[in-house]
Amino acid sequence: MKTIILLSVLMAVSFGCKQVPNTDSETHEEAFEPKGGMADLVHNPVRSDGTIDSSYLPILTWKEIVYDFGTILEGDIVSKEFEFTNTGTAPLLIVNASSTCGCTIPEWPKEPIQPGSTGAIKVKFNALDKMGAQHKVVTIFANTIPNTSTITIQGNVDLKN
Repeated sequence: MKTIILLSVLMAVSFGCKQVPNTDSETHEEAFEPKGGMADLVHNPVRSDGTIDSSYLPILTWKEIVYDFGTILEGDIVSKEFEFTNTGTAPLLIVNASSTCGCTIPEWPKEPIQPGSTGAIKVKFNALDKMGAQHKVVTIFANTIPNTSTITIQGNVDLKN
């Protein structure tokens, strides 16, 4: 029984992978190169010994990470642009930004931010049906190490008269 299972697995592996003929003049190595200028974003900084090669990394440096909007009225909308700079040596790509609440909506640049360039993440907080102290965290996912960072919008919401 073990022999039949082993033979079945070997046959599946050997017949499951088929060679794709090379239809143009690309070499085998060229066929697997990232296209469209994305090669710089695919650099893996982790060496085989587990250390990190920090010579070619994006670094997300924030102008500020906490915005206190003070006291607003229930139903008001507050907007803040959190400015940042890529102080690293590789293009910065923000993949996603998510908040802890549906009342807080982040917008982020979709294009890579080149080294030395600046950008901003716009955060809108809607105080509809909110009351009292508010502390909303937005998590940014990027090609940095570590791959997440956070910004916060906070303040107090009073009842409308």
